[in-house]
Amino acid sequence: MKKILILLLLMAAVALLTGCDERTVYVCDAIPDPPVGIYSITHDGCIEVVWQANNDAGLTESYGVYRFTGYVGNLEEYELIGTVGVVSGAVTEHFDDYNVINGETYWYAVNAYNGFGESDLSYESAFDTPRPQGNASLRDYLTYPAQAGFDFSSHHKVVNWESAAADIFFEYDANLDAFFFYAADWDVDIQDFGYTDNITDVNWGDPGSGWSAVGWIQLSLNHAYLVWTADDHYAAFRVNSLNPGSKRVDVTWAYQTDPGNPELAPRRHDGPQRAENYGRREN
Repeated sequence: MKKILILLLLMAAVALLTGCDERTVYVCDAIPDPPVGIYSITHDGCIEVVWQANNDAGLTESYGVYRFTGYVGNLEEYELIGTVGVVSGAVTEHFDDYNVINGETYWYAVNAYNGFGESDLSYESAFDTPRPQGNASLRDYLTYPAQAGFDFSSHHKVVNWESAAADIFFEYDANLDAFFFYAADWDVDIQDFGYTDNITDVNWGDPGSGWSAVGWIQLSLNHAYLVWTADDHYAAFRVNSLNPGSKRVDVTWAYQTDPGNPELAPRRHDGPQRAENYGRREN
């Protein structure tokens, strides 16, 4: 009888030692890790927060998206603004924050949770400054002078190329069968950003090198171009179509209303100085 009892105890001990296999990892390691790879995508009146999906065999059930609200003493305080359920097989997850104002900067962090609890906020955080964008059609300044200029700075609209409000203007050269755009003022800087799939591929206006020394650039289809206006705002436009017959260029534009801020689209950053402990306010 003693031998049977000892054998049963040994079997129970082995079961305890080997119980944390793949089938029971949820119980043995209950709380998920914080998400990584946090970044944001700038939109018009919206900020899209993106992060890598946790690869933890189903441990993560949902994510919480937090926005920085300020400091309490020396601790950062973040407010929960939304939750996102896990999407099976997803490589990245995302959340769209529409409760923003163009030209203001916002900071974000993300955590993961399940029925057992929640992780710390992500060690990375992202910040973003939403900005307006739109579409416009512009034409050759010699043939259609009133439709050749574009004003980013005040009204975001097509203007006469000779208007004092014009930041840039366009030309179609029939001899070269080519389109060009010009800085409308010597205090306006322009440069070719390169090929893009859409306007959100343009990340930052570059305050460093690359600006045109002559004040004009030949246009290429699907390229985006950076503009640094005379009143220290960054803008961009993408060429969606070139129409030699009508001497017209169709573009999507984006303009940063926050002076001196080169934020135009995706941006990743480590955020405010992250304290080891942080405040968190539920909504």
